[in-house]
Amino acid sequence: MKKFNILFRPQIFQKYNLMFNKTMFIRSTEKPNAESITRPNISQPYSKFFVLDFEATCDNGAHILKPQEIIEFPCILVEFNTAKGGFEVVSCFHSYVKPIIHTVLTEYCTQLTGITQDVVSNSPPFDEVFFNFCNWHNDHTNNDIEKSIIVTSGNWDIGNIFIEQCKLFPSTIKIPEFMCTWINIKKLFALTMGQYPLGIKSMLKTTNSKQFGNIHSGIDDCVNIITIMNQLSQRGCVFQATNKLISV
Repeated sequence: MKKFNILFRPQIFQKYNLMFNKTMFIRSTEKPNAESITRPNISQPYSKFFVLDFEATCDNGAHILKPQEIIEFPCILVEFNTAKGGFEVVSCFHSYVKPIIHTVLTEYCTQLTGITQDVVSNSPPFDEVFFNFCNWHNDHTNNDIEKSIIVTSGNWDIGNIFIEQCKLFPSTIKIPEFMCTWINIKKLFALTMGQYPLGIKSMLKTTNSKQFGNIHSGIDDCVNIITIMNQLSQRGCVFQATNKLISV
């Protein structure tokens, strides 16, 4: 399978080259049919799901950092097993990221995420990490015979921090098509369970699921999102796209 070693040539993604002097915003896709949400054993529109949860530089209270920068880039690939009615882990991508603006982490950030200064200081910058991620993603997809999609908890990961991060690397990063559409698991949770959740912790509590690791650890949150996905699949949830990036 062809590698993404030409990822950063702008002409490759002309159709999806979202120029940063334009306004970027999130559009909700058509929400899943309410009747299909409750039907068990329904076929899923996607066969592969890339569960992603960024962690970023931050500070407490009035001292909110601007811009925030991604410091943990985790993604777990799962496939839906129709026979078992649940998701199975196929592969994992995980890297920490060196910030380039606010290079020293705040005490609040380390306490919240568990990520220490030495970890990010010895990690590659975002454009290198994203290049490696795209290679990994490409190695695990074949768009000619299967459909895949990103899954997040909320719209912040793709619709906010990812876009802001890409602005810091305008000459090297162009947004590929697969990063423009995603599933916000909170929306599907609300449609399936009848209540909009505050976050991962509340979704785990509502479904009586055990929390894995620490909230605000990106890789642990990916595992917890998969747990929530399995709970929703048992209730007949259809995992359709909920949001997409468009430019105007």
